[in-house]
Amino acid sequence: MKSKSFQDYLEKRLDKAEIAEIEESAKLEAEIFKSLQEDISGAVSNYMKKEKIGFNELVRRLQISPTQASRIKSGEANLTIATIAHIFALFKLHPHFIFGKRGHRKRHSEI
Repeated sequence: MKSKSFQDYLEKRLDKAEIAEIEESAKLEAEIFKSLQEDISGAVSNYMKKEKIGFNELVRRLQISPTQASRIKSGEANLTIATIAHIFALFKLHPHFIFGKRGHRKRHSEI
């Protein structure tokens, strides 16, 4: 008998508690990912204000495509650690990650 959906498949292989744990983990991962994107976007905006530069100058300084710069600035980029290091080296900043319990998040993206 074939499964009608992925949910049916999961329910045949895992119990409800295991499914809930996987779903919660995926939700938390997505929240953390979005939070990191927003922090980097904020750091980019602060850098542009501090340096009094526009978008085209940001692209030139980062030596990336306008599309990638736009995605970074809007908080939509899926960045590698190497790209994050490149960005913060330009800013002459060291990013710091603060690990804490969910809901107790502090922002440290200001320049």
